[in-house]
Amino acid sequence: MQNYSYTARDSDGKLVRGAMMAGSEIDLANKVANLGCFLVRCKVITESSGRTIGAGYASLKSKEVLDLTIQLSTLLDAGMSLVVALKELSRDEQKEGLKKILDDIRYKVEGGSSFKEALLSHPRSFSNLYIAIVGAGESTGKLASCLNDLAILLDWQLELRGKIKEAATYPIIIFVVMVGVVTLLVVKVIPVFEPIFKDLGANLPLPTQIVLAVSHFVRSFWYLILMAAALLAFGYKLYYATANGRYVLDSLKLKLPVFGVLLRKVALSRFCHTLTLSLRSGVNLLTALDMARDVTDNSRLEKAVTKAKELVNVGEKLAHSLEVSGEFSPLVIRMIAVGEQSGAITQTLDKVNQFYDREVPATIRRIFAIFEPVMLIFMGVVVGGIALSIFLPIFQMSQLIGG
Repeated sequence: MQNYSYTARDSDGKLVRGAMMAGSEIDLANKVANLGCFLVRCKVITESSGRTIGAGYASLKSKEVLDLTIQLSTLLDAGMSLVVALKELSRDEQKEGLKKILDDIRYKVEGGSSFKEALLSHPRSFSNLYIAIVGAGESTGKLASCLNDLAILLDWQLELRGKIKEAATYPIIIFVVMVGVVTLLVVKVIPVFEPIFKDLGANLPLPTQIVLAVSHFVRSFWYLILMAAALLAFGYKLYYATANGRYVLDSLKLKLPVFGVLLRKVALSRFCHTLTLSLRSGVNLLTALDMARDVTDNSRLEKAVTKAKELVNVGEKLAHSLEVSGEFSPLVIRMIAVGEQSGAITQTLDKVNQFYDREVPATIRRIFAIFEPVMLIFMGVVVGGIALSIFLPIFQMSQLIGG
């Protein structure tokens, strides 16, 4: 049996592309014909060419993957077979990109591939976690249940991302306004007052001298400032792309005042949710740790989980293995230890998830509730300081003339 990529035409004359296992080209043509299509051309997928499979398909958004997972889980729960469910979803789908992906997955499943193997052809749309959970669901016969759990996880991830964006929107707007106002004052307003200061002929106060010097520098070397900002961003991206750079910068993120606590809680929440789902779906502990590690999105925590996995692999308890790293909260360690002792680790992890589901949004609200007035005060101090430095010489000359 070989894996073929093929192009065919359906009964309406539309081109259909997909991949399928077959013993020969004739066998492939027969299988494609059974799908109601006529084979146009085919090619054996080699290891190198296999990397490009699915490259011609659209990348699904997180919300689209969530909606697809919910609908598919519902149809399978109702007793519908996977192939029929995929066909129904494809028939009702209005978005051409998603429709093509559904058709491609269905053709692969009808051709003898597993659902997991079909999803592997679309790595840009379905994460490794998603594919692994689907594979576990197929192997245990609990695909509908696993898809339902996946939908809950994806919905939680989208909700968390939305809460962070919502909380961060106002401070970002304040910061952008502050930068805009300061730039306007430095570039446009201060140059208007500069001739007046020269006509006064008196010694200018130090704040005024500083503001004038900054204005001159910004107006004369604005391109250097933009270049420096671009180089800084590029350097950060380049350094972060290295293993050592990512570890160093991710470690610094966790040590940031206030925000470091939030980042750690978000990462631990992702870890616990993913570990719970993986174990409940029937994934073995070592593989579950790999999947939970990858969603933390922090190199320092990933390294800690990797070390914990190595200890578990030689017989250590999971709770002790995680505790050794010093990166996990006492709550997580304690609840995992209780779960290991009682043999109900997924249930105890559910309790941890419930805690973080309350704690993370509350922490986000607390941080940005503090951050917003701080930004406003900072903006007032900066803008007020610039305005005061502009009018201070005029006030002084008015007092001298009046005296």
